[in-house]
This record gives sequence, structure tokens and C-alpha cells, in this order.
Amino acid sequence: MYTDDLWRSFGASIYIENMDKRKPVGRTAVELKSLFERFPEAGLCFDIGHARQVDPTMVETYRILDRYGDRLKHVHMSEVNTASHHDPISRYAILAFQKVAGLIPASVPIILETLIDCGQSDVRTEICHAEMALSEVHEIIALAG
Repeated sequence: MYTDDLWRSFGASIYIENMDKRKPVGRTAVELKSLFERFPEAGLCFDIGHARQVDPTMVETYRILDRYGDRLKHVHMSEVNTASHHDPISRYAILAFQKVAGLIPASVPIILETLIDCGQSDVRTEICHAEMALSEVHEIIALAG
């Protein structure tokens, strides 16, 4: 986003997603602050797998959702491995995601970005894992990656 004025004209139609560890910006609440200042009407696309990869303690996830939860439009969910690839949701990810589940309103849709295309898992299992992680969320959309 090099030409702010062009992008800013989209207003609330722009969603800013928190990034994984490979990116130099957008990984933390502090880094997101400057983006939301540049795009004051933008919504938040929150990738909980990215957030866990950046900070496995989920403290930074709490900070992002606490500060920008009013902008939350949808959540991307998967496990994000050390190579920054999406994987099926593990038991460890479920436990981590449960720590912040209460900060995600039930009205916000969850989009699964887990891998199932080569038999890594299956849609039913991933939906079950998402429900265990965020039991208050009603709408889960599965996208095979």
C-alpha cells in the first residue's frame, strides 16, 4: 500500500490483516497502529494462526483484539508452522486459541485456512477443532488450502 490516498478512498471496504513473522509490519498491536492511523476506516481481518506464530503466549493476540476488536470483520484460523505455512489445527493451537476466544464475538465469521488437500486432515475434523477452540463462534467457513 504505497499510495495511501488511492487505498483510503475504499474506506471501510479495506480490511487490514495481521501478518506472520516473515513480514516487517503488521505483526503486533503497535505495528498495526500506524496502519490504522493511515486507514482510519479500515476493518481488521484477524489471522489467529499468524498471531500465535508471532507470539505463542497469545499476549500479543490479546493486545491486538483488545485494541482493535471493534474493527474485527472476520477471523482466519489455522495452525501456522515455523515456515509460515498453514497446517491443520493442532491440540496445542486449540489450547492457545481458547485463551482469547472470549475476545471474538459470536457474530464474527471464522474462515478456516487449514490444509486438507493432500490428506493432512478433513473438513469435519477441522470444523470440530475450530469449534473446540472458539466455542462461542457460530459461523465457520471452511476453505481447503
